[in-house]
Amino acid sequence: MKLILQNGYPYPYPTNLTQKEQDELAEAAAGHRLELEGVCFWQWLHTMTVQFKTFADYEKAKQLTGWEHWSYDVLEAPTSSADGYEHPAIVAAGMAYCGFIFTDE
Repeated sequence: MKLILQNGYPYPYPTNLTQKEQDELAEAAAGHRLELEGVCFWQWLHTMTVQFKTFADYEKAKQLTGWEHWSYDVLEAPTSSADGYEHPAIVAAGMAYCGFIFTDE
């Protein structure tokens, strides 16, 4: 499976922006996405964890996201309650993503 994080914007969100700058960031967010290959399990309980089919998939995702080791082939993905829309955003590689999709394509 593939985990696609979408609608990414800078994290932490910049402060003291003008309305125009905020609108520009919101418009640009639609173009920011991150795709992680080889996902075989995902859980969001007290923390968000993502398990990968192979250690190579795990290593690649760790490099792309900056997520921390949870167990052998599982990474912990930080979230931010202050970011996102009606649910916490998933934080990866200096971006906060408010959308996520799982697909087997």
